[in-house]
Amino acid sequence: MKTCETILPIGPYHPALIEPEYFKVHVKGDRVTDVEVNLGYNHKGIEKIFEEKTWPQLLSAVERICGICNAAHETCTACAFEKLNKIRIPERASYIRTITCELERLHSHMLWLGLYAESIGFETLFMHIWKVRERVMEASEEIFGQRVTRAINVFGGVRWDITPKLGRLLEENIEKVEKYIPSLEKTFSRNFLIK
Repeated sequence: MKTCETILPIGPYHPALIEPEYFKVHVKGDRVTDVEVNLGYNHKGIEKIFEEKTWPQLLSAVERICGICNAAHETCTACAFEKLNKIRIPERASYIRTITCELERLHSHMLWLGLYAESIGFETLFMHIWKVRERVMEASEEIFGQRVTRAINVFGGVRWDITPKLGRLLEENIEKVEKYIPSLEKTFSRNFLIK
């Protein structure tokens, strides 16, 4: 009996894929014979949008490329502009940018880890991770006035300072996050690592 080739489309939107990707999987019987990969299937046209923006408007637009890593996009754009124009930012502004990116990094890792736990069916761990992530989100809300986007950068520095009160709040929330880390590590190690 002759086996014919079948094409299995996966994507561009698929429950197992985080970003829009499109795969054409060529299958003959139970063998995969070829895969056509199309990454970045959805084009947002962001580069075209940027052509119409002024430099200050560009910072706002860049921040909306991705909700999870918006501070990274905005900070990179601000740094590139400053380097091109030989602008030195105050040391304190540099520290504030670093704190902003570190908060975003914590949020991103907790988001990824929680979604990973959920995708493998570990709902309890997902909830524990979301509990830790909430501390980071609360800190962001207190400092930036919003939970996801930061809008902290301006060319030549940052929009506002972190007051001592906000600094203490940030420190308290980070201490709460640190308190949970050993428990999360233990849970992952016990359930996923072969000793």
